[in-house]
Amino acid sequence: MTSTVMQGYKDNKKQLLDRLKRVEGQVRGVIGMIEADRYCIDVITQISAAQAALDKVALGLLDD
Repeated sequence: MTSTVMQGYKDNKKQLLDRLKRVEGQVRGVIGMIEADRYCIDVITQISAAQAALDKVALGLLDD
């Protein structure tokens, strides 16, 4: 599989990667919440926050 490098988000690549690392932490937190049998509404709230953060990453990719 050939990889194509997109130059459009080169300027904000570090910001996007930092944001994705935060999302990764949020998802790990959700996993912990489920393992700890946390209240479902609290888990859903955290999932929603992670989804919103991913949406911001997607918009950041399209920003330039």
